[in-house]
Amino acid sequence: MNNNVCVAGDEDGVLKGYNLSTGKQLSGSREKISNSLTCLEFGPNSSIVWASNNKGQIFAVSVHPLTCQMKKMKGSGVPGGGSIVSLAVRAGHPTPLLIASSTSDYIFMFTIEKEVLLLQRKCAVRLNGLPIRSVFCPIATANRGAFTVSGCADGSVLVFDMEKGKAVNKLQGHSCPVYAVCLSYDESVLVSADSSGTVIVWQKKEPTCEK
Repeated sequence: MNNNVCVAGDEDGVLKGYNLSTGKQLSGSREKISNSLTCLEFGPNSSIVWASNNKGQIFAVSVHPLTCQMKKMKGSGVPGGGSIVSLAVRAGHPTPLLIASSTSDYIFMFTIEKEVLLLQRKCAVRLNGLPIRSVFCPIATANRGAFTVSGCADGSVLVFDMEKGKAVNKLQGHSCPVYAVCLSYDESVLVSADSSGTVIVWQKKEPTCEK
């Protein structure tokens, strides 16, 4: 994808491409997707963007790398509906993976096969209808399976083993809903931010051997 181009969605369910230098919409770069769009995430192949809406639907949209012309392809839905509030995509594993957090209080994990989403697992997480993000743990997912980190409405930060369908770690320190989480490239640092504006930096503790 051209570094001078950005893609944005709106509450009318329309995707548009913009030239960052001029701030103007690119000619022909417009595609009606569905209901109000909530999240966008480019896949490992930058010619595909995944777009979700407030009805629990996720669509694959092809994007031309030069002209940014778009075409809606295939769509899928999460069980139980609910607005999608977070999307994340990881390559490999051996097929690409996508996670979607929904206001139905679940994180859903899909494999991506030829732009088709196949549901594999879901994990319960308390969102209370809030736009709380979840992200992949890049190294753990590449080496040992599918791990994600998510904020939670109760102020905790949860680490999930998506293949087992359960939380394997819980970090406590916030006093209100945690909206955003972010991992450093080597997973040595985790940053979480809550609705009050408080940011906590978590340092990974290396295992030690006691003699």
